[in-house]
Amino acid sequence: MFCDEVEIVSQRLVGERHLKLSVRHGGALRDAIWFGRSEPLASRVRLAYRLSVDEYNGRERVQMVVEAGEDLG
Repeated sequence: MFCDEVEIVSQRLVGERHLKLSVRHGGALRDAIWFGRSEPLASRVRLAYRLSVDEYNGRERVQMVVEAGEDLG
């Protein structure tokens, strides 16, 4: 489990119950998903997350799976 501050670059609802995120983390863009969260986030947040391999359309990539978060403004 990791915990870091990130900047939210984009966010959208998927499957009506999950928040799909693009975040800037350490200067790099990363994919993230927060299962069971539908409310939008502030532009800066602290996230508790684990890393997972997302396999979609034959492509594999690492994504952050968010477990908890805190708005920072």
